[in-house]
Amino acid sequence: MAMRTITFILTVLLPAAALAQSAAADVVYCNRLADIYVHYLGRSEAGPYDDQRRGSLDTQVAAAQCRQGITVTAIPILERELRNNGFTLPPRG
Repeated sequence: MAMRTITFILTVLLPAAALAQSAAADVVYCNRLADIYVHYLGRSEAGPYDDQRRGSLDTQVAAAQCRQGITVTAIPILERELRNNGFTLPPRG
């Protein structure tokens, strides 16, 4: 009985722990992408009004989503934008 309980708990908790680590790594990666985008291509919301750099609305939203931890939709958009502009993506993980 105790062995089944331990097996069940491990079966449930280990994937959850791995998912949490993966999600944390995605947030770090997404924020790296957003930093590169804002620095070189986009416009910081805190930037001066005369800052003429403008990125697409989709990419600006993706950068903001990274800051909020919403990485699933943001990462592909930022990766595409950076690649299309000749950037090498940072290592993931």
